[in-house]
Amino acid sequence: MLLTQTINPFLQQASVFWLQAHHESGEHPMTFLQQLEHSNVFNVLLVVLILGFVAKKLNLFGGIDAQRQKLAAEVEAVELQKKNALAQLEEAKRKTGALTDEINEILTTARTSAEAMSNQILSDARNESTKIVENAKKRMELERRAAIKDLERRLLSDALADARTELAAQLNAADQKRSVESFLDELSQIKGGQR
Repeated sequence: MLLTQTINPFLQQASVFWLQAHHESGEHPMTFLQQLEHSNVFNVLLVVLILGFVAKKLNLFGGIDAQRQKLAAEVEAVELQKKNALAQLEEAKRKTGALTDEINEILTTARTSAEAMSNQILSDARNESTKIVENAKKRMELERRAAIKDLERRLLSDALADARTELAAQLNAADQKRSVESFLDELSQIKGGQR
């Protein structure tokens, strides 16, 4: 079909030219076959037919269509690869976003946990320090009381020793004897009353 479309305008022009040339010379018009024999059109047509036959046998026109189809298939494959790559990129972006969200959640949880632990440690430390202070106050109070009792005992002991010395100096032997006897009487009365 391509061959016929290419040759037809050429044949029409050649026929018109040849008819005009013969009409001006006064010769009788020839038949179409005679015209073809005398003109180069026949030779050109023969060469075109041979070239068309060879092109068809070698599949030159089909090769172009096959190449066009192959290129179209390759373009489609590239488009499909592009679409797949875009889908993978979107999936990677989605996963990256999900990882970012997960990381932020982990960091938030870690901060919250660290703050809770810090508050608990501070609370425990305050409670412990309060207990230590209270225990120290109790110990100081006990030690103060023990010191006061010890001081009272010493003062009493010293006062008694001083009183004995003073009494011993003031009492003579007869007074001491009466004092001891009176003490022994009182002691026997106490023991007798308990029985």
